[in-house]
Amino acid sequence: MPRIIICHSSVAKQLQQISCKDDKAVGLLIGYSSDDILTVSACVRCMSNNVLAELEDIDTYLPGGVFIVGYFHHKSKDLLKKLSTQFSQLLILTLPDNLTNLLSEDNFNFWTAEDGKSSVTVNISEESVVNTCVIARNTCCIDVTVDIGDSEESWKKSLSKEIDRQCKIIKSGCIMYKLQQSNVLIGGNQSCGITLTKDSKCVDLYDLIEEDGGIYKRTRKKKDKHLETLQFTTYFKRSGTPTDENIPPCAPVIYHNIVNTKSVDLTLCIDTISTVTTDTTVSKLAVAMSTSVCRQLKAMTNCLMQHSKRGDFQTPQPYHFQPLSLNTFLTVTYPSKMSDDDLVERRRDLHKMFCLNDDKPVFRRNNKHMFLEDLEKYGYLINPHAGLSSSGVKDGTPYIVQGLYSYHHYMQDRFDDNKWGCAYRSLQTLISWFRLQGYTEKPIPGHKEIQQALVDVGDKDPKFVGSRQWIGSMECSYVLDHLIGVTSKIMFVSAGADLSSKGRELAQHFTTQGTPIMIGGGVLAHTILGVDFNDVTGDLKFLILDPHYTGAEELKVIQDKGWCGWKGTDFWDQTAHYNLCMPQRPTCI
Repeated sequence: MPRIIICHSSVAKQLQQISCKDDKAVGLLIGYSSDDILTVSACVRCMSNNVLAELEDIDTYLPGGVFIVGYFHHKSKDLLKKLSTQFSQLLILTLPDNLTNLLSEDNFNFWTAEDGKSSVTVNISEESVVNTCVIARNTCCIDVTVDIGDSEESWKKSLSKEIDRQCKIIKSGCIMYKLQQSNVLIGGNQSCGITLTKDSKCVDLYDLIEEDGGIYKRTRKKKDKHLETLQFTTYFKRSGTPTDENIPPCAPVIYHNIVNTKSVDLTLCIDTISTVTTDTTVSKLAVAMSTSVCRQLKAMTNCLMQHSKRGDFQTPQPYHFQPLSLNTFLTVTYPSKMSDDDLVERRRDLHKMFCLNDDKPVFRRNNKHMFLEDLEKYGYLINPHAGLSSSGVKDGTPYIVQGLYSYHHYMQDRFDDNKWGCAYRSLQTLISWFRLQGYTEKPIPGHKEIQQALVDVGDKDPKFVGSRQWIGSMECSYVLDHLIGVTSKIMFVSAGADLSSKGRELAQHFTTQGTPIMIGGGVLAHTILGVDFNDVTGDLKFLILDPHYTGAEELKVIQDKGWCGWKGTDFWDQTAHYNLCMPQRPTCI
């Protein structure tokens, strides 16, 4: 039984939203445990009165190492009785009538089958799971053969049976996980590798990753530096004791069945994540990864059964998400042949289930979480402002762009736009934000596509296409509207000196919209990523991304040389006229 309960502050916000909409709502608490500590990282709203029927479905969204750890309710009398048939211990949160003190210890109990209910100590945390846990990512391909039979029911029954068989193999310990760029294997009731023992902790694995011919030891701070993802591949046992209990443990064994049947071979591309605490042993990590593989196989089964037909199978594809308002990863499986527009209702159900607002995308494909390995393959720098020192504004409050964007600047894409393309590059950065937040699947346009869009809306003559003519903030707003359906507000500033009085308006923009801003004045264009503003003294600094950079994608150079950094009000030409293109978020999911 855990002695201490750590509840993330985001859970309180979720529960308040649920209670305001439905004061009789019930749901489940999800989290992870370590020694005597149980951490609650998120909550899930039950969508029907049949809670037990929803358990397995909810389980398929969770990463390895994360489990259903309890439930919340409004004085429900029979919920514990139902759940006690599936769990031996549960954390119980009774929602009070007064929602201002939701996470008070008085509202919590811990129940065990042996001892019943008891009180617990509850602490509130702001720490993100991304910064405090080891994240293990595992990829592999699993081949399954499905007998399609002569009806819809027959192939679904065959698929379910085959997936159950695969899960049994995985849980039996007949697979091992190899840590990439190392000689470490874990799982199969054993572990092997340099200095690795059964008591080795997950955090020790970072020191065993080899790179460039040597040991790559990651320097990190325990509390505030993100731990890199541990990459694993899966090895299946092909010899020794049979994994199928129907086969006797002897050799050779040959089964020869002659049947008249139709079958289809499917390759399921597994991509799972597991999150565990740094002090978790590697053997428990292997168990967590096996759990995550089985969960994903179940999710893929559900996807296939829902969206496939006999003889026409949709390929299930997993996507990992880490919504900002949740303190956990979630994995959602989508059918490959269906677009985001086709999956609106599916996403709407996910928003309701995980207590998320329905005013912005969270589970579109482009919303997928970008792990370090994904960032390295992306081709452009993502969020180069991350890791910058504070601006230096005394008692200021930073208001920063929300989400991800990519840095676009002169000379990229093997295209020479030096001295004329800065506004085009700033516009590309703005569009990248809408792509990475899931608002659009359209590719980032090149210079000619931007010029053609301005011709199409009637702003420019046809000869403008292919020219080296500048564009400004108004043109950027036209292109955003025409290409991706995004409207913009335009802020007119008669002189650069007046930008020092715009701190409150800009802070409001980054609070409510969170989009990067394109600013053009004189002969230069820049991207504003945020402001640091003291609303008492009026002191103000701007977080600027400069598209005039012509070098390589080297983050240290870009930050150290000020191509991305904080600038004072004297950065602007004090006499030049400025226009700011301030894109507005569309309301959609």
